[in-house]
Amino acid sequence: MADAGVELLSGTDAPSIPGLVPGYSLHDNLAELERSGLSRYQVLSTATRAPGTFISRTKGGVQFGQIITGYRADLILTKQNPLDGLSTLRSPLGVMAEGRWRDKQALAELMAGVRRSYLPD
Repeated sequence: MADAGVELLSGTDAPSIPGLVPGYSLHDNLAELERSGLSRYQVLSTATRAPGTFISRTKGGVQFGQIITGYRADLILTKQNPLDGLSTLRSPLGVMAEGRWRDKQALAELMAGVRRSYLPD
């Protein structure tokens, strides 16, 4: 489909399907897209540029998904270039979401808070 120009968007049905955890399931999905024959660039586009373009076209709002002046500041900092291996995305050094920077420690604290929210009172 990618070779035919079909617009592909990465995503999962998490958390509505048991065993699919938001974030983690996206990484698994990206790996499956690569195994299916998409280049790493194509795979990354399904989770960045393509959704930003699709949502902007269908819903409007602040544009995102590309590093362009005026677009929402959503970035991930990794140790290695994800074009050299998608697994680097599983261990970000930091994330900027909607212009707010979170380093590795802040990300760990967010994840710990999510874990605690699932514990019984």
